[in-house]
Amino acid sequence: MDEWGAFVGTKDGLITCSVKGTLKWAVSPVELDALVFQVTAAVSTEVVKLANEHGVDLVFMDHDEPVARVVGAKFGGSPKVWVAQLRTKRSAELAWSFVRGKVRNQLTTLRYYQRKYGGLELEAMERTLEASPSSREEAMQLEAAAAKVYWLAVKKLIPPSLKFPGRRFKRRAEDPFNVALNIGYGLLRAWTWRAVVVAGLLPYVGFLHKYRPGRPSLVFDLMEEFRSPLVDRPLIALARTKPEDLTSGDRKPLLRVLLESVRREDVLHQARKLARCLLDGSPYTPYVAK
Repeated sequence: MDEWGAFVGTKDGLITCSVKGTLKWAVSPVELDALVFQVTAAVSTEVVKLANEHGVDLVFMDHDEPVARVVGAKFGGSPKVWVAQLRTKRSAELAWSFVRGKVRNQLTTLRYYQRKYGGLELEAMERTLEASPSSREEAMQLEAAAAKVYWLAVKKLIPPSLKFPGRRFKRRAEDPFNVALNIGYGLLRAWTWRAVVVAGLLPYVGFLHKYRPGRPSLVFDLMEEFRSPLVDRPLIALARTKPEDLTSGDRKPLLRVLLESVRREDVLHQARKLARCLLDGSPYTPYVAK
């Protein structure tokens, strides 16, 4: 819901959306996975109650940044998982697992286009997977080196009309493709945060990203292996086939592509796998895209 004056309420067990008194849609909560609101919309507490009863995720966004979410009161972490997460001696191992998964999935995305079009230099990224870092800092350095190669390759795949200068972070993002990436990563962050909470983990205690007050480090950790397959790859495809959907000013086509690509069950599966590995010492295997 991103229209000014949109109000989301309930009627006869349905969730409804009205704009300036005009009904836009009404849908059963059993048909919904999530409701994503811009801060320009309003929502009734009855919607929150109904969504919680049916497991519908509520996410509030300010442009491309998630600012709040509603998690049902029944979700809560296990003290055993929290203690294991805080006391683990496997931080470097887990940090490298997240990086290895990220780089492997970046390579999968690029190899898809390499087979079709050629012209991409991937050897440096492939060598990254052969490394054995002994610390979080080394893992971060390897991730940064691979990222440079990756984004140079992605730049070659984006149509010149979109004027993609390479990856730019939020404050410097002005071109359509970087803006789309930021929106996609914002949604992925919201889904990953929910998965971490549902799996009983502490969002603020990570292994790859440093702890900072208020920073959901574990959410950023777990996001890494999903960025390329769930955000980058569908957006590259959109840029190549319908670049006008990134420049029209209407975000609905972009959001439709992103929401269809985010496989929330895979993110939740990885979060639960991480919780198990912390409890029983089993290896953590990253998500591998096909």
